Amino acid sequence: MRTFIGTKLLSSKMSQPTKKPFEIYDSRLCGLTLRVQPTGVRSYYARFGRNRRFALGKVGALRPGDARERCQKVLGNVAHGRHPLHGLNGEGLTLGQFIDETYEPWVKANRPRTAANTLDKLKRHFGTWFAEPPLDNYRGAYRVVKNQTREHGPCRHHRDT
Repeated sequence: MRTFIGTKLLSSKMSQPTKKPFEIYDSRLCGLTLRVQPTGVRSYYARFGRNRRFALGKVGALRPGDARERCQKVLGNVAHGRHPLHGLNGEGLTLGQFIDETYEPWVKANRPRTAANTLDKLKRHFGTWFAEPPLDNYRGAYRVVKNQTREHGPCRHHRDT
C-alpha cells in the first residue's frame, strides 16, 4: 500500500497489526517504509536498490517527520557512494571505537579462547585505521585489497580446481 506516512496514518486502522507482516510505502518520499509486524511492532525503514533496507527506528521512539529526515540522509548517502548510515548519529564510529565498544565485548563473550589473539591481530593489522573517520576506513581497506590483487593476482585459495 502507498500512502503518506504521518501521525494520522499511525493512529488509523490501516497501520494496525494483522496476522501477517505488511509494509506501507510513503507516497511523498520514495524509499520510506513502515513495516508492521503481527506482534504489533511497527518500524521505519529506508529502502533502496534491490531489496536493500536499513532500519531507521521504531514507532514511538521516532516521529514520522524524524523518520522521513533520517531516510533522506540514508538515501543521500547511498546516492553519493557513502555507507548508508554514515553521519546519522553524529559523525559515526571510528573503527577503533567500534572494536572497543561493540566487537571486543562480543568476541570475549562468544569466543573466549581466541578473543585475545583475534583482538591482537586486529590491532596489529588495522591499528593505523582505528582513529580515522569511518569513510576513510572503507577507502583505505579498498586500496589495500586492490594493491594486493595487482601485486599477487586474484585470491585463488577459495576457487574450486
